[in-house]
Amino acid sequence: MKFYALIAAMLLSGSIAFAHTDPIVMIINGQSVKKSEFEYFYQKNHLGNTVDSKSVKVFADGFVDYKLKVQAAKDAHLDTLPNIRRVLKRYHDTEACESMPDKGSVHVAHILLRLGQKASYQEQEIVKNRIDSIYQALCKGADFADLAKKYSDDKGSAVNGGTLAWFTKGQTVQAFEKKAFSLRKGEISRPFMSEFGYHIVKLLDKHGEGNQKNYVTDAKVEDMQNNYQQQEYVESLLLNEICQRNIWDKAATDKKGLAAFYAKNKKKYKWELKRLKKMNRKKNIKVALPEDGEYPDVVLADYQDSLEKQWVAQLKKKYKVVVFRSMLTTPNIH
Repeated sequence: MKFYALIAAMLLSGSIAFAHTDPIVMIINGQSVKKSEFEYFYQKNHLGNTVDSKSVKVFADGFVDYKLKVQAAKDAHLDTLPNIRRVLKRYHDTEACESMPDKGSVHVAHILLRLGQKASYQEQEIVKNRIDSIYQALCKGADFADLAKKYSDDKGSAVNGGTLAWFTKGQTVQAFEKKAFSLRKGEISRPFMSEFGYHIVKLLDKHGEGNQKNYVTDAKVEDMQNNYQQQEYVESLLLNEICQRNIWDKAATDKKGLAAFYAKNKKKYKWELKRLKKMNRKKNIKVALPEDGEYPDVVLADYQDSLEKQWVAQLKKKYKVVVFRSMLTTPNIH
């Protein structure tokens, strides 16, 4: 998952220009994607100050991959799973009870280590130890953005140092929301769990009631944003579930495949293994090493990326993709 955060932090820090015409920019398996939708996702995820053809092209390629995975999840009927239906129901119930102007809003960065709902006790312990190690590094002064880029399983936010878009109450899962709104500006949370796994959150900024940015002024734009916010939230849940099944669980259980991947790329990890062995000797601690049938976290992460690339390639053969590049050259980003 290269471009999108698993957490439903939806609000934009600007507004999308609303045009009378909303052309189709791509078609994924017969499903049209309009320019307004593409611009919404681009603006939410693109943190740069300039918009150029290169950044739009790179984002468009990732957006296609994202849509292909969502389509695969829909075809697998993952939206009927009880855990997803429960979260969606809570989201819709909250939306019905709360109105946007009455909510405060927060801007956070996070580090996520995913943990499947059917993870074994051993897998839970491994992830818990990893998140604790990351937290200890932060306590000793490590840079949050650097660790997010290196270790976070939310690849969409990881490329931006773990930074998510502004969000208000009721727009994400309860555990994440509660922790985010409890922090002071600049504060980093202890590791905690949500439906997605273990998080560490850093509060970048906060707006209280009566002091919230006026994100949207045009009613038509507001309706459009709300629709895309809801859409992205649903898609993030589907994406998490399909990636858990097709990538993360497979990488964790496919010992032969992981061994073959390491054997093919072991020169790449020579320095990392040397560092781990040195650590083992100095501190007399147990670390994952290939000779013990275990592998450093970086090897597993790279293997996951390899599986993801193979899976996306298969999806591109399965589903027809048409992109109208001329429509993507000048997005209405402000």
